Amino acid sequence: MPNNTIRSLLVDSNNILWIGTENGVVKKENDVFTNFFEEDGLALNSCWAIAEDKNKKLWFGSYGEGVSIYNGNDFDVISQEQGLVHNEITKLFANGIYMYVGTSDGVSIININTLEVLSLNNHLDNALFRVQDFFEYRDEIYVVTYNTGVFKIDHKKDQPALVKVNDYTYNYSVFVDNDSIYSSNKGFFTKNSIVDFVNEIDTIPSKKLGVSIIWDYVKSKDNKIFAAAWGIYDSNGGIYEVANNKLISRASDFNIGSKKVISLAYDGRFEKLYIGTKDAGLFEVKLNPQIKFNEIQGKNVLRFARTKNSSAVLLDEGILLKGNEKEQTLNLQQLKKWQEEYLLNTKLSLPKHQDSFYELDYSTKARDISFYDIKVSKNRYWINTNIGVFAIKPSGTLDRYLPLHSEEINFTESGDLIETNPYGGLRIYSDLDILKYTHFKKEDPQTPTMVVNSLRKDLKTYFLSVFSGLFVLENNEFKSYLHNGIWKEKKLRHITTLGENYAISSEFGDVFILNDEASFKLLKKIPRAKIQGNTISFLKEYKGYLIIGTEKGLTLYKNKRFIFIDEEQGLKQPLLSAEAVGNNLLIGSKNGYYSINLDAISDPELLVSQLKLEEIYINNNKFLSENIADKEKIKLSHNENTVLLKFSTNAHPNPHKLSYQYRLNANKTWSLPSSKPEIFLPFLPTDNYNVAIRVIDASTGLNYTQTLLKFAILPPFWKTWWFILLMIGLVGLVVYSIINYQIRQNRKFEEQKSLIQKRFEETKMEALLAQMNPHFIFNAMNSIQNYIMDSDVDNASIFLGDFAKLIRLNLDHCTKPRILLVEEIEYLSSYIRVENTRFRNRITVLIEIDPLIDVYEMEIPTMVLQTFVENVFVHAFPPSISKPTLTVIFILVSENILQCKIEDNGIGFSPNSTNSLHESKGVNLVKERLSLLGHNIDHAVQIVSTKNKGTTVTISLEV
Repeated sequence: MPNNTIRSLLVDSNNILWIGTENGVVKKENDVFTNFFEEDGLALNSCWAIAEDKNKKLWFGSYGEGVSIYNGNDFDVISQEQGLVHNEITKLFANGIYMYVGTSDGVSIININTLEVLSLNNHLDNALFRVQDFFEYRDEIYVVTYNTGVFKIDHKKDQPALVKVNDYTYNYSVFVDNDSIYSSNKGFFTKNSIVDFVNEIDTIPSKKLGVSIIWDYVKSKDNKIFAAAWGIYDSNGGIYEVANNKLISRASDFNIGSKKVISLAYDGRFEKLYIGTKDAGLFEVKLNPQIKFNEIQGKNVLRFARTKNSSAVLLDEGILLKGNEKEQTLNLQQLKKWQEEYLLNTKLSLPKHQDSFYELDYSTKARDISFYDIKVSKNRYWINTNIGVFAIKPSGTLDRYLPLHSEEINFTESGDLIETNPYGGLRIYSDLDILKYTHFKKEDPQTPTMVVNSLRKDLKTYFLSVFSGLFVLENNEFKSYLHNGIWKEKKLRHITTLGENYAISSEFGDVFILNDEASFKLLKKIPRAKIQGNTISFLKEYKGYLIIGTEKGLTLYKNKRFIFIDEEQGLKQPLLSAEAVGNNLLIGSKNGYYSINLDAISDPELLVSQLKLEEIYINNNKFLSENIADKEKIKLSHNENTVLLKFSTNAHPNPHKLSYQYRLNANKTWSLPSSKPEIFLPFLPTDNYNVAIRVIDASTGLNYTQTLLKFAILPPFWKTWWFILLMIGLVGLVVYSIINYQIRQNRKFEEQKSLIQKRFEETKMEALLAQMNPHFIFNAMNSIQNYIMDSDVDNASIFLGDFAKLIRLNLDHCTKPRILLVEEIEYLSSYIRVENTRFRNRITVLIEIDPLIDVYEMEIPTMVLQTFVENVFVHAFPPSISKPTLTVIFILVSENILQCKIEDNGIGFSPNSTNSLHESKGVNLVKERLSLLGHNIDHAVQIVSTKNKGTTVTISLEV
């Protein structure tokens, strides 16, 4: 709480408590407190009055700055600037479409729909018109002032007006109860007929009742009237109940020490009384709790037992017996006295340790007596203690004392006493007068040992061992379930009936439900994780419900339904014992015992019936509520994928019993339970989400499921269907364009290839024609003619053979793209002989071949070298050259480059001349052919010539 002075209280239509303090307004919803201050929009932090109008808006009256109206999100403020009669608000009263505003000096009426303000004229200009309260009677509104009397608001005229009813002064508050009205005054209150109170008379004869000053009243569902009192200068204030025209203090009942109680509110649904004080804050009181504490000051309640007409409560300092409207307590001194009397009068030998008994210490003082348990057999209470076993009649008299020390006793089907001994086996007494017994030795594996609990039902008596599991006594024979392989569970602690079945708890907190009628059947195991608490204190049964007590509280189980009760409902630790009596469960505790109405708890109604989405945060930024109004689904972009949802349930009497699970879609699994009403969803992938909440109510064992929000995380544009479709279209278009381009390129390439091939063939033909040009043929034929005319038949015949061979090689090579180097050398040799013959063989010809060259393996393009050799014979050697020499050299300059050099010592030419060698058609054809074959012409053909010194043609060919 921001302040301990609680000026006003209101439980609204949603069972939410609103608290007006001297330093802010507080909203209490399911034990979640939310504070509102001036920085949140409140007119002033001091709040003296609260009301709710029919539109479910909250009105807060400040003492100094007017009225604040809250719509759930924002505040509107109405003050004197908007026409309010005064800014000091003392009381608010909602009626129909109007809010009646009482101030420290007048009344204003505000239309809740239009917020139009109408201020009433009190006609008492010189007197302070301080409004203390409003009430309605016969559809008319009355105004109660402190010192100027009671007025009625007359709506019959054109303008509402105040009409004085009486001069009843020093009013602090009023309360209408049926036909009566309570009115608070200085140090007393009065109760009058409301008809008399509103009559226009000067005085109202009234009897002064009570003490102190009452500032507020409330009436409960069961017609109890509570009053908030503060005497200002007197210490007679506090919380009171008005009964029989008296003030009955309830301060001690409600544990409220403040004497300055000034405000009240009542929650009828949960029967809670809220009490606001001036100095000690807020108190919450459950008026009709399902769990009631019955105090036995200074005593711890250990066990309960009942006979047909009586009941017993085992305390740590005695036994409380109730029966036939008589109640008595047997204290420790009485038990010690009975033991001492037995020791003085008995003639029997007392049990000794050497006889395998758990021997008593007879010197134990009364104050040191400890109780183990209390059981009922043959209408007797049997109490086993550390000084012996006492059998006591319901009347409180001793039936018998037995000098036996046993922490766990029980009885056979015939009523014989069974004494267990942790280390000495077990005894069944057939005659208690002479302590005649049958001893079952511990060495027998069928004998129960280390017994911690037992239960008798019908013809069977069951024993639980903390080390040896379950035993049963039937037909005077013991049977071990562990030793006989029937049930292997070893460490057992508590047992109870459960209808026709049994419930047994283990040492570690698990509970087993089994049937042992015809044969042993383990029906169900309730794991400790399903039970609130780690250590089980007791097990009990009620109408098919299994009641489990632990260090955390009480669990009721039936048909997979778990109901949990703890301190939130008023059940405080320690829980020492339990007993179902009628429809009540009695639970022993420190300084008393609890009484729980099991019918009300075991079959409760569904308390959670609504979930409300309070806030949404997207990427840690608040998502405005108006953005989700009237929208079925929220759509978020792909990077708005971290979501925090805060929600609330309708008002719940035990909000700490609620836990929450969520799932993102119907086909998803539920999350683990959480105690916080919020969901954090980080880094959500693109999807549609239908967030459902399951509320687990441990106080009822019921669940409530509701869809909280539908939203979608939209994919980024590059993952949307239209973008993917567009990309597919674009990719298709690109692929089509590439394919179309490739087709066009292939066509163009084929066309170019065809043209190149055509041109290649043309160059071959042109080269052929160049080699076999008419001038060459004419010269050759002329040479042959000369030989014939000179009758040189031998030379003519040789020349003609060489010429014929050259023609044949030409025709043969022109059909091949490449020929062997040996074939090219043969061709060049034939051509040189023909040409040199015409020159009278005066030209010296040298052909040099690199030894690394295999002329029979290496291939070169056809019709490349002949042109350059021809140029030597045509241009290089005029008659002036005395010793003409032609040299043809083949060199392998690298693994795949063959260099062919054609050198002469002819006339040469200068670099800038236009020698016919440069312009030779044959040379150009060779270059074109090499270019078509992919050679770089600048590197493939190099011509170096010096005037009068000869020419060197270097041709580099890829081989």
